Amino acid sequence: MNGNRLILVCVLLLCIVGISCEKSPVRVPPELKLGFEKIKTQNAIPAEYGELEGVVLDSPNVARMFFEKDDKSIVVVTVNMADGFLQDRVLVIPRK
Repeated sequence: MNGNRLILVCVLLLCIVGISCEKSPVRVPPELKLGFEKIKTQNAIPAEYGELEGVVLDSPNVARMFFEKDDKSIVVVTVNMADGFLQDRVLVIPRK
């Protein structure tokens, strides 16, 4: 009987600890945040984004394409391959 109560108490404590543990939000200083830009066109990738340097599959239907501009900054374009569209904004990573 005491063993069953001990197990029940342990399970309840684990449930409470699991529920109460939340990941605290990461606060990024504004000067460290990367910028997003609205994509220039919805049906093509602008040549000004530069040369394609790599592609990463996030899931079977979503890919991220990495382009290097002339100023060496990186532009990340997200493509939804299942529905056939480009995300409406691109991530721009400046280089110094």
